[in-house]
Amino acid sequence: MNTSISRREFLKRSSAAGGTAVLAASTAGPLLAQISGDASIPAVLGGAKAHGKSWPTWPAWDPANDAEVTKVLHGTTWSRSKLVKQFEEKWAEKMGAKYCLAVVNGTNALSASFMVMDLNPGDEVICAPYTFSASLLGVLYKGAMPVFVDIDPLTYQMDPSKLEAKITPRTKAILPVHICGYASDMERIMEIARKHKLQVVEDVCQAHMTAIKGKNLGTFGTTGCFSFQTSKVMPIGEGGAIITDDAELHDRLYSYHNYGYKTNILPGSYDNIAAYILGNKIRMAEYQAAIGLCQLRKLEEQTQIRNENAAYLTPKLAAIPGITPVKPYPNVTRLSYYMYPFIYNESEFNGLSRASFVKALSAEGVPASPGYPKYPIYTQEFIHEMFKTEVYKKFYTSKELDWEAYKAKNECPGLMETFDTSVWLSTTGMLLGSKSDMDDVARAVEKVHKNSAKLKTA
Repeated sequence: MNTSISRREFLKRSSAAGGTAVLAASTAGPLLAQISGDASIPAVLGGAKAHGKSWPTWPAWDPANDAEVTKVLHGTTWSRSKLVKQFEEKWAEKMGAKYCLAVVNGTNALSASFMVMDLNPGDEVICAPYTFSASLLGVLYKGAMPVFVDIDPLTYQMDPSKLEAKITPRTKAILPVHICGYASDMERIMEIARKHKLQVVEDVCQAHMTAIKGKNLGTFGTTGCFSFQTSKVMPIGEGGAIITDDAELHDRLYSYHNYGYKTNILPGSYDNIAAYILGNKIRMAEYQAAIGLCQLRKLEEQTQIRNENAAYLTPKLAAIPGITPVKPYPNVTRLSYYMYPFIYNESEFNGLSRASFVKALSAEGVPASPGYPKYPIYTQEFIHEMFKTEVYKKFYTSKELDWEAYKAKNECPGLMETFDTSVWLSTTGMLLGSKSDMDDVARAVEKVHKNSAKLKTA
């Protein structure tokens, strides 16, 4: 032994050696598992994945079915023209609405609905809180006050039983958000809206083709607003649409989306271009409509596949302790399944945290996420910033604009519970897989459940 070595150096070398031994002991199992491909060992610890294949890619595109797109790109008419009108007619027909207006994106579809509505500073709009800022922008643009009603943690949707208590003489509208492709209880919401003479703007940006008793979402309210962003079940890249049965409202929406011009003024025309309402320029382009027409041809079949696979998968997941699939309302006859959400109970997984569960499940080849981050929309700074503007200061009392009081008044316990327990299977193409793929999903969750104690201590 080298007696000239210092005590500090001795301890340093001994610690390094001990650490190496511990590391070797802790990684031996995973390394062996990687070699053996042991399917009983969690993939996050080195075992074989429960689902080792790739999922259907999204957005899906068929190059053999894109004649409209090629024709537009090779032509010279790229602004709104015949294809946009054709897309509007087909989307209105598909949804079961009288009128459709195509716009640049779903955010502007929502905002436009409020911009042409009789909604003014000092008014209130009752909103669903399980969403993100795009839903509310039009409410704030008009200087109105967003008021939040809690969700039902079992459905993720605005709780109709708590809605009426939020209505005041200043309430003008209700904004239900059909989150994850599931349906809010529109029959009860519309009953309350009619009773109090309120308008309803449906946020259907995640719920294309979802239906209640065969009636598509978006056709219950005053307007229904859709997004065709890339991740949606009807993807264009960017795009949106507003549907309504109200001819006068559609006329105002059309004018609003084209600078406020009268509806007989064609986009790009310079004849009689005096605007008669405050408008915007949010017109859909021809190439967006061309993509939409191609995608629309596949929507019915894809929706059917998703519903069949979800019907196959749901009882398998429900049989696993600690997993509760989100519950559709009884009258829902079809879902879009933009996401496949379920409620996670860590106590049934030996205390394995949701974050660790999501990580382990994703490692098994089943992409998962906890959904929206725990940052309630009624606490987000963009609302607070509006409260500081002169418009809000003029039409609301200092008590109404007190930020801490506002957050406390709008607190939603059901939403907070969902933030802590939600898990989304988070690829739009996942439910377009095979029944064997669905078996892999269930097997992956079962595998994490079986190994939850080991995963917690790993």
